[in-house]
Amino acid sequence: MSRHLLPLLGDHYGRENVIIYAPVYQRDSITTWEDMLVVSGTEGGFGENLILDHYRNYGCNLLLQVGDVWPLGIVPDLALKDEILWIQWLPVDWLGMPQNVINRIKPAHKLISFSKYGEEALRRAGLPNVEKFIWLGLDTKVWKPIPREDLTGVMESMGYSWDSFNLLIVAANQERKGIRQQLEAISIFRKLNPEVDVRLYLHSDLVRERDLRADLNELGLDKIYTGPDPYITTQGGFPEEHMVAAFNCCDVVLNACCEGFGYPQLQAQSVGAPVIVLNEGAGPELTVFGWETPPLGVITSPHQMAQPLPHPAAITACLGEAWRLRKERGVPLRSEKAVKFVRDNFSWDKIAERWIEVIDKCMEDRETHCLDIPSPSEELHKRATTLVEIA
Repeated sequence: MSRHLLPLLGDHYGRENVIIYAPVYQRDSITTWEDMLVVSGTEGGFGENLILDHYRNYGCNLLLQVGDVWPLGIVPDLALKDEILWIQWLPVDWLGMPQNVINRIKPAHKLISFSKYGEEALRRAGLPNVEKFIWLGLDTKVWKPIPREDLTGVMESMGYSWDSFNLLIVAANQERKGIRQQLEAISIFRKLNPEVDVRLYLHSDLVRERDLRADLNELGLDKIYTGPDPYITTQGGFPEEHMVAAFNCCDVVLNACCEGFGYPQLQAQSVGAPVIVLNEGAGPELTVFGWETPPLGVITSPHQMAQPLPHPAAITACLGEAWRLRKERGVPLRSEKAVKFVRDNFSWDKIAERWIEVIDKCMEDRETHCLDIPSPSEELHKRATTLVEIA
């Protein structure tokens, strides 16, 4: 998002008016990235300290925060006093809205979800400041179909063959993504279809919430499994082009979990590949080529949020239909409609247009409310200019 959305907003509003908070930078450092200021916070902070430091030291016209809201305390207090205009762009992938989350996000000037599902969940919680959802974007210049014939080396590295049934699972975490249940479905499918040469590329950390190596061994999938070695959890650890190639090589992407957005299913369809999703969360609204599976039931997570469990038998049935079509056609299943759906709705240019509308409206509201919000300080620009001159 930072690489794609922020430069577009900077082009529209003037890059001198966009400041980025980046906790990965050294303490108290100020630098520039694509002519926009990058300000770090104190070491070890989750991120809210960055906001407070900037508010106190440099002034703040409008705060757009993306992601989880559960750790917030300072930002809601400032917004409640009308000292900042706070927009929260957040994922909503739970059933029922925890009261502690509701209390934290009530002061936001605008609440915008990643999905229609999330917007409806926020409205059902009775929050008055909910705006129309804005999907996340995708670099559609990179995420596009590539013929398998051009990816022979990638096919081999993923353990795929031209005639095998090639499955792909991508998950940054395990329990919330229902990895165990999806592995169970693959195991059942193999037992029902022993003549099918199934291959699995699992792009995940095998030893995070649970030891997936034990699951793979128990379910007899260790012989068909391939994964990145080592798995890099840091965002950007794998080149985006590498992941585009991986999605292009598979026959089916499994993403049967409750998502607040669901990048894997969007990425699958950007290359035209089918996806198996859970009929909960944002899955159905983002799927035009694939299968929706009903949940087996729900569990309550340690954070008191109900979590739908994927149904292994239902996923197995979807795999059976996918293989039947794959065998019948003799070529990988692909959909031009899915590619067009992603290209027409999720390019970052289109997402930026939506955000410009929201931000412009917020600035109008600021004038209406006559909020006395300071301008960025001369010291900030002086230090940034010095860095640019040194560079």
